[in-house]
Amino acid sequence: MWVAALDTSTLALSCALCELAGGEVRLVAERTEHAPAKAGPQGPTGGHGGRLPGVLQDVLAAAGRRLSEVDGYAVGLGPGSFTGLRIGLATWKGLAYGHHRPLAGVSSLAALALAAAPAAEPGALLVPLLDAKKGELYAGFYRAGGAGVEAAAPDAALPPEALAARLAALAAEGARPVAFGPGRAAYPEALAAFAAPEGAPASPPALAVARLCAAELAAGYDQAKLFALEPHYVRKSEAEVKFPHGLGPGADRP
Repeated sequence: MWVAALDTSTLALSCALCELAGGEVRLVAERTEHAPAKAGPQGPTGGHGGRLPGVLQDVLAAAGRRLSEVDGYAVGLGPGSFTGLRIGLATWKGLAYGHHRPLAGVSSLAALALAAAPAAEPGALLVPLLDAKKGELYAGFYRAGGAGVEAAAPDAALPPEALAARLAALAAEGARPVAFGPGRAAYPEALAAFAAPEGAPASPPALAVARLCAAELAAGYDQAKLFALEPHYVRKSEAEVKFPHGLGPGADRP
């Protein structure tokens, strides 16, 4: 089974073509591109929207495969950039629906944790971090288990000080948390007391997304699941906070 995997939760767009056989996921080709920050030119080629699905075509060409040969699609659902997540999921949904292929999604924090697991000490609590902006971090809490990772607590959006206090409490209980990911670099002082595994990835890799989605993809095409798949935002968007009842007829206005 040929699987096209994608993560667009950060400024890094990670795309990979993998082969799923006998329960194993083998990387065949991959590509990672970095979109400019908002201050840079977005334009038709500046962001993830301008790069997809062209990056997938490049990956397929590198592997000597065609789009029609892709048997399934795996996507990172976030949390992360709201716009990036919508672009990635919408592109993969369109391709999966148009070709009648299964689509599965997984937390981008879980993918980051899985990629970092080999570098962490056995039994460590993996705490992948992404910069949520607005003075918060997206944090996951995972333990390696079997061929994947298991959530020890739900993904959350927390101020760095609150996260540090939570990690200190977990450490006092013997949990041995290790904090890593691009979010750590945004608040180095608040998280200085907690170890980081060497060689942890800088962003969620598409290969880890494929590995976490492998079992669900093997179950085959399910149109209802495809339509129901939504981004894993973790926190409400600014529009939802300002206009909780929408802007249609009868909605409360500020």
